[in-house]
Amino acid sequence: MNVYRRLLGYSFKYKYRLITGIVLSFFVSILNGASLTSVIPIFNAIGKGGKADFQILLTKKESIAFKDREEGKELEAIQKIEVLVADIKIKTNYYLTTLPKDQLVLLFCLFIFPIYLAKLLFLTGAVYCINSGGYLAVRDLRLELYSKAQELPLNHFVQEKTGIFMSRIVNDVEVLAKLISSDLKDAIVDFFYILTHLLILLILSWEMFVAVLVVVPLIMGPVTSFADRIRKATRNQQERLSALNGHLQEVISGIRVIRAFSMEKTEAGRFWEINNDLSEKTFKGHFYHQIGPSLVELSSSIVAVIFLAFGAYLIELQKLTLGHFMIFFLTLVFLTRPFKQMGMLSNSIQSAVAAGTRVFEMLDSETDVRNSPNPIYPKRLSKELKFDSVGYTYPGAKSPALADLNLSIQKGSTIALVGSSGAGKSTLVDLVPRLIDPTEGSITWDGTDLRNLDIASLRKKISIVNQQVFLFNGSIRENICYGTENVTEERMREVSELAFATDFILSFEDGFDTVVGERGVMLSGGQRQRISIARALLNNPEVLILDEATSALDTESERVVQQALESLYKNRTVIIIAHRLSTVQIADTIFTMEGGKVVESGSHSELIRLDGKYKKLYEMQFAETPV
Repeated sequence: MNVYRRLLGYSFKYKYRLITGIVLSFFVSILNGASLTSVIPIFNAIGKGGKADFQILLTKKESIAFKDREEGKELEAIQKIEVLVADIKIKTNYYLTTLPKDQLVLLFCLFIFPIYLAKLLFLTGAVYCINSGGYLAVRDLRLELYSKAQELPLNHFVQEKTGIFMSRIVNDVEVLAKLISSDLKDAIVDFFYILTHLLILLILSWEMFVAVLVVVPLIMGPVTSFADRIRKATRNQQERLSALNGHLQEVISGIRVIRAFSMEKTEAGRFWEINNDLSEKTFKGHFYHQIGPSLVELSSSIVAVIFLAFGAYLIELQKLTLGHFMIFFLTLVFLTRPFKQMGMLSNSIQSAVAAGTRVFEMLDSETDVRNSPNPIYPKRLSKELKFDSVGYTYPGAKSPALADLNLSIQKGSTIALVGSSGAGKSTLVDLVPRLIDPTEGSITWDGTDLRNLDIASLRKKISIVNQQVFLFNGSIRENICYGTENVTEERMREVSELAFATDFILSFEDGFDTVVGERGVMLSGGQRQRISIARALLNNPEVLILDEATSALDTESERVVQQALESLYKNRTVIIIAHRLSTVQIADTIFTMEGGKVVESGSHSELIRLDGKYKKLYEMQFAETPV
């Protein structure tokens, strides 16, 4: 997986901003070079005797054209222009030689100011174009990650800690954001600085430029040697930070269990190990980040001393003026910053590669449930929902959860699935709204394979009421209306009444605007369940799935919720999963499951007479009921 190529791909999504930023960065480097070289007359003016020897040089063509005019020769149009330019340069040179030292310095200071102003404006434009393009690309990347998370297999969320999963979307993407925004801007500007200012050094003195070519590797060498260590340290740091996030999320979610079993010290020990490991990896990463630039700085200092001595020698030989030497030296000192930042950029790149590897691993993860390229929009169920030789095996599992399953659910019927834990009941109902797809066989909606139907339209026709109700940290109104658009106040209150929820909702001071807290912690189990029933009623599903909807409730709450559920059964196809067999006796057909297969089917009375698996479950359950 080429992380560099994929990161550049995201940057080029906003290529016009990037190209504009590159062009502006080039002009920034040109203007910076102009501002440096324009100081040459100032240094020469304060040289020996205070005499300025600055002259604007004539080009070879200008000199020839000027000589031809002096000899009376007929000039071509282009030569006339060259003579005009030569006259301006000569007059300017004469004017400069007549100026006192202080006036000459003032003149060039006034000339430099507009250059710096223009440089500031161009740099501002470059920063805006490159940085904004980078952050827009990161916005798209984070959105793509979020969308991918909606498509990942359900077992992915079970196998990986939530904190680690979140770290990929937040922390790792932030590392990439820095690279393709501010770091990219610095890299582009520094590249042009190095390119143009090395050319300036060559023009000023080829002897000293050759010396630079020998010394520059000494500046970059120490940083290169640390690249691998920085990459390894940064990768370890990011991985341990993800582990810390995952552990914290798990501890916060399970704080009741931890306290109930007095496991505070044990969990504190686990946290200490992860935190200590993170601290060591973070220190190592920061140490390498700091020592690399410091070594570059040391090398730069040594180089400065060498060039001061070499420059003094060339001035003594009159191969350099004081002004040319000072600008050469200032330009060389200026170049140490771009070189140093380029060295630091390698650190950022190594960090981004480690983060990008984790991000793109997530983006490249296989999605097990996909919408058909040409989806069919399902009509109302008119006949049956049929399972034909259906099998399903969870990733990594040795044995199938469902095997050669055949059953038919007629429109408007109520069926129940019973059996011991692990029999495959929940797996079966997860197949209906396509939370997972069968690995074998097919499920059809009036003869059409579910995999050919539009997923969103199919799920709109199905509602699920689970044992563990999930409510968002919002108002009761928002939770009831979740997933349904343009809900009127009257309709919302109507479904609340049918769900036997109106009385307890209105008992709160804020009524339907009461905030329920994270996961509905402010409500009891029965109240949360009735909110979920109201939500299902509002969706007005054709198929209703009740997965252990009352098993976690006390007797009184279960009675109220059962009454509310009866409102849902009318004119709907209902699938009930329940361990409490007293709740499934109303079903038209009861399917007893074992080992991922249906071993018995029939009404309650038929199964009792059959004297099979169902009867044994029934007798065991009621035998355990206290007298």
